[in-house]
Amino acid sequence: MKNYFSISQAAAMLNITTETLRHYDRISLVKPSWKDPNTCYRYYSNQEIIQLRTIQLLRYMDLSLAEIKEILSLRDLSQVI
Repeated sequence: MKNYFSISQAAAMLNITTETLRHYDRISLVKPSWKDPNTCYRYYSNQEIIQLRTIQLLRYMDLSLAEIKEILSLRDLSQVI
């Protein structure tokens, strides 16, 4: 599991709470890369860490989670602008 971060490690890296990460998972904003089927522990890859940092920046710009979810779903930069 070298390339994965536990929920607590990811939260500490991003200076957010584990509950925030659970909320993002519940609303399908950012899903963990892997969820242990036995323990239901969440694990995040570098890709999700980058998404989470992007969300932090967009929140800093006062965008709502709904707006951020829409932006993250776009694949074309011209649509984002």
